[in-house]
Amino acid sequence: MKYINSIAFLLIFNFSCITESTQLNYSDKKIPLSIAKNFTMTYTDSMLTKSIVSGKIHYDFTNDILNFSEFFEDVEVIIHDENKTTKINSKHAIVYNSFRFMEFNNNVKITTTDGEVLTTDKLYYDSENEWLFTENNFEYIDKTNKIIANRLDSNRDFTDLVTGSLTGSINVTEQ
Repeated sequence: MKYINSIAFLLIFNFSCITESTQLNYSDKKIPLSIAKNFTMTYTDSMLTKSIVSGKIHYDFTNDILNFSEFFEDVEVIIHDENKTTKINSKHAIVYNSFRFMEFNNNVKITTTDGEVLTTDKLYYDSENEWLFTENNFEYIDKTNKIIANRLDSNRDFTDLVTGSLTGSINVTEQ
């Protein structure tokens, strides 16, 4: 009888623990590690200022597998070189830290101390190779040229520039 009571107790206990399966809701929404407002970040190397990034809102997603940061509202990146300073402004930017790659969106404007100006709606910048490109329409103006085209692939100094369909004026010197 003891044996039957033990079996009955185990069966009742076992059935009382069976519940319906629980569905876990996984949200694809990423949660930033930190949020900064009205920020300025300075990047240095060997005690020299290499770049300054500022804006109104910064989300740090370095805890994400993509290891990225997102910037909103009046983003400004200033890149300092020995001979030249380049300023990039946009409404939105994403920096993929692991890939050393930046994406600028909405009212992108690059200005340099040499008087060069580039405007577009979307621009990608490979900071490791100092290369920039876009598939969108752009306008580039320097002291002697005005280029309007629908694709840009160029080094940061605009000395090795390839475009798509081109309008505007380019001065060419024969050698």
